[in-house]
Amino acid sequence: MAALTTLAIAGAASADPAPGFEFDPVALEQRLDDCLSYVSAPDAILMGWINLRNGQQRQWRCSSLRHMMRHDEPERPVHDPFVGLGDFMRCVDEVVSYGFPRKNTGVPWNVALIKQYQGTSSRAIVTVNELTGDIVTIYTEPRPDDWAGCVAPL
Repeated sequence: MAALTTLAIAGAASADPAPGFEFDPVALEQRLDDCLSYVSAPDAILMGWINLRNGQQRQWRCSSLRHMMRHDEPERPVHDPFVGLGDFMRCVDEVVSYGFPRKNTGVPWNVALIKQYQGTSSRAIVTVNELTGDIVTIYTEPRPDDWAGCVAPL
């Protein structure tokens, strides 16, 4: 797992949050609540990463959370980070840091970062817009919101 600090970047880590962000579920929950209550702007960053190996930046914005919670498509099932927020943070960190990239055939500028777990029966997927570095969506399959399973030791 990546080291998450605000003051120092450990040499062995492969990713760290954007400056000012810590691995803090309480602080993230407040940012999520502000986003979903429309206190935050759609482009507000909820979590961010800098890959120390290649310098790539990834950011998860409020607009993505609103999409995941289906503010734009209420008839579709949600991808809910509140189902174990600490596990969600660790799962997304692992997928963004180490996930296997696969190009999206439907949207050529998107790439899915994939972490398989529980053998190969389950996957956590973070879709990233390669043009902007923004995370489009985050989910698990076949079990929705299986953040705990994603980070469970083998």
